[in-house]
Amino acid sequence: MASRIGSLIRLVRGLGRSGRVALLIDGPNVLRRQFEVRLDDLKDIIEDLGKIGVAKVYLDEHASRKLLEAISNSGFTSVVTPHDVHLCMVIDAMDLILGSTTNLLAVFSRHARTAPILRRAREHGINTLAIGFEPGFSVAVQNAADNVLRLDMPIPPQIAKLKDRKGKQKGKEEQVEEIA
Repeated sequence: MASRIGSLIRLVRGLGRSGRVALLIDGPNVLRRQFEVRLDDLKDIIEDLGKIGVAKVYLDEHASRKLLEAISNSGFTSVVTPHDVHLCMVIDAMDLILGSTTNLLAVFSRHARTAPILRRAREHGINTLAIGFEPGFSVAVQNAADNVLRLDMPIPPQIAKLKDRKGKQKGKEEQVEEIA
């Protein structure tokens, strides 16, 4: 896991700093003992993209006191709801999107219910990042985001793909400038 985190940090640095970042985490979906997710490592990765303005972990009413304490100690805000976690995420995401103070919206979830959040952010010109891993990382979520960080794959191929995409976008921008 430690070498994977180091590779992810290099990947994120390759994306460049984006400014103000919002990180929304689908707690019941990704914060399980068997997945061994460390919020401190995730926070370090996201901080390389820009200043974290919002860092929230959404949980259901079954969240343990120990989990709530760990989330707080990592500098995240816990949002505990007796209702659907994804509904709370959507409401907060829309506030962020319409408030237009966020340059990058990062969503850490494997569930397809979070794909509309990423699509709506993109419609409003906000860069998006889907973070997830197998098993069960929704293809819809991956396709809805501008960038994807897969915590379960070798990182170097992801870096090459993102650099290639970024280079193609830069080439298109230069062509537009030449025409104008």
